[in-house]
Amino acid sequence: MYKNFPKFDDSSYAHFITTKTYNNCPYFKDEESCRILVEELEFYSKKYAFVLTGYVIMPNHLPLLVWWDKEEKPRLSVSHIMRGIKGATARRIIDLIRRKGLEQMLQSTHRRPDSKSHRQNLRFRLWQRGFYDFNIYSEAKLLERLDYMHSNPVKAGLVSSPDGYEWSTWKLYSSEKVGTK
Repeated sequence: MYKNFPKFDDSSYAHFITTKTYNNCPYFKDEESCRILVEELEFYSKKYAFVLTGYVIMPNHLPLLVWWDKEEKPRLSVSHIMRGIKGATARRIIDLIRRKGLEQMLQSTHRRPDSKSHRQNLRFRLWQRGFYDFNIYSEAKLLERLDYMHSNPVKAGLVSSPDGYEWSTWKLYSSEKVGTK
């Protein structure tokens, strides 16, 4: 069914990660925003040398699967990866929204005038703080999470089948899936 997955052993490290947009705002209904996110996912997977096994860009959240060899990259963490991806996409997409003159679409944060924290003084937020991280401990669990993730657009009523959703890695695996029915 799925081929060319990294093999699990004591030196592998795989994670299923989900993060949401601020106040569940559907920023990723916009095609340009989706392109920006894909570019940043690809950029950070190269920069930090992790395998981007799969993702699905939903209108208000992003589930993804990442893998890296912890012996080769002992200091790499999910927090480090997500900080890069979320920070870069937020800056670029907020700039895009401003260029389009659609600032009313941006979710204002509640700024405290006396706050010294950079995060608390942000005028707009694209992402909610934090993320959900699930450690993948077997190839079977990886396949389960990948299938779950790729079925999200169908469950949300965005498409009738996973192959109809553009912002997903399903097509990377579709030729293998089609032959297994």
